[in-house]
Amino acid sequence: MKRQTILLLFAVIVSLLPMTAHSNFLKDVSNAYLPGEVKTIMVGEGEAPIIEIGAKTPLPLGTAIVLTEPFPSSLTLSQGNSLADLLAEKGWNVVISPFHLPVTPSEPINEDTMPGSSDEGDSAPSSQPNEIHPRSNQLTQYLSFEMTVTALTVQLSALNNYLQDRGGYRMVIAQGMLATTFLSATEQQPALDPDTFIAISPFWPEESTNNLVIETMAQANYPVLDVSLNSFNDWESNTTLKRKIRAKNALKLHYRQINIPNNSLTFSIRDIHKPPQIQMVANSAIGWTRHLGW
Repeated sequence: MKRQTILLLFAVIVSLLPMTAHSNFLKDVSNAYLPGEVKTIMVGEGEAPIIEIGAKTPLPLGTAIVLTEPFPSSLTLSQGNSLADLLAEKGWNVVISPFHLPVTPSEPINEDTMPGSSDEGDSAPSSQPNEIHPRSNQLTQYLSFEMTVTALTVQLSALNNYLQDRGGYRMVIAQGMLATTFLSATEQQPALDPDTFIAISPFWPEESTNNLVIETMAQANYPVLDVSLNSFNDWESNTTLKRKIRAKNALKLHYRQINIPNNSLTFSIRDIHKPPQIQMVANSAIGWTRHLGW
């Protein structure tokens, strides 16, 4: 009886971890800004933080959504702030939307498979857990692409509802795993299509999912600027040329791939210095929108 009580308590704690992590995420983002600078929107049944930076020109071009993440594989909040400032100077209203990457829940403990729980002793064969290959990517043990696509779809829908009365063009910028997730989310929900998408080194740390970006980018119904950071990681490098060739063979209109140097990432949550790579991303985005005639 005591052991069952302990197992039940452990299961309850595990189930509350995602809620606790999300609460801490919202609090961490809010603490990085002055009171009143962070707004919240309803995403599903919870709240998500957003930071708005107004355009610094008389006639704004539209709204740029910058998706950030606390991991260096995507735009950090610091880099998102730097990018937003540069875009605001060129006439964009910017909404920074931090994304909380969902983590797959731990498998529940089955009491029947625990040592000593069987009355038959050693006569019953014990089930062995699946072994993890030493060369496998550990991220895939905790991240679910399907869960991430679903979570990002809900957040993008909430952002669209929040910005539905905003005029002008709609531009979305994402990096790394979020860029790959965005391409799949818009493929499943065409209503989320922006006027253009800036994909910075899209990848996912699993081969079959990573290869999806080649096709989803080529078949996207909106203009795509494909920014490749040199030597960002092997996953992204494996599809860089393939993305360009597939988009060309698919006769995709309004596609461009550029390569820029990858400098050291900024880990501080808010940095007053703008990294050189962010300057180049912003300049590339402005040049791309002017190419589109905006």
